[in-house]
Amino acid sequence: MATDRPCTEATFIKLADQEPFGVGGRRLCFTHPDDPGKCIKVLRQDQQRTIRGKRSGIVPARLRRRYDNNADEQQILEDLYRRIGPAMSQHLPVSHGIVATDLGPGLVLDLVRDWNGQISRSLRELISTGHELDEFRPAFEKFGQFLMAYTVLTRSLLDHNLAVQSRRDGSWQIYLIDGLGDPAFLPVARWVQSIGARKVRRRLAAAWPRFERFNRNGGVTPELIANSTWGQGFLNHRG
Repeated sequence: MATDRPCTEATFIKLADQEPFGVGGRRLCFTHPDDPGKCIKVLRQDQQRTIRGKRSGIVPARLRRRYDNNADEQQILEDLYRRIGPAMSQHLPVSHGIVATDLGPGLVLDLVRDWNGQISRSLRELISTGHELDEFRPAFEKFGQFLMAYTVLTRSLLDHNLAVQSRRDGSWQIYLIDGLGDPAFLPVARWVQSIGARKVRRRLAAAWPRFERFNRNGGVTPELIANSTWGQGFLNHRG
């Protein structure tokens, strides 16, 4: 079960000399040096990181940059584990707490890998590198059934936040690796199950047409990746 381990010297992990396998707008993702089945997410500290929230004079930018995705995601995942139990690992990573690293506190999560041991690619990367979108429709429907069965609230389901695991039998399994939680100011969907279910259904209904538009537009170009401040859902490596 997920645990909240304190940041102590005993758990200090060196990441600075590693290449992250994933670069998000606000976080870097590294393979855990002591456990290939886990990853560590740390907050980006560079000036090109994405700032959550619209620019305004109410909240200074220096404060908005300090939004802690790790603390938020850890709380959501641990709440889900208490509610769903081990079944959540079918489509969501399990949180293993916070550890101290040389890049700051890191959130330890299950790492999605293909049957051959390589890190699984995002739906965004697979579409952009020639896979047909319809290949993933059965896996997405199964994923949607899971979200509905447990009323798992999410933000918009984006292709770069969906890791697609290749299985030995040729099938695919979809995992949501970012974008959990309800962004509403008043979390009514968390309080009322029927409202939550409707919100989940709307998220799912909007997602596939979005993927189809992305597919029709040709996916991500190499130029976009080269000029982006984040990895566009593409892996730096699959080790």
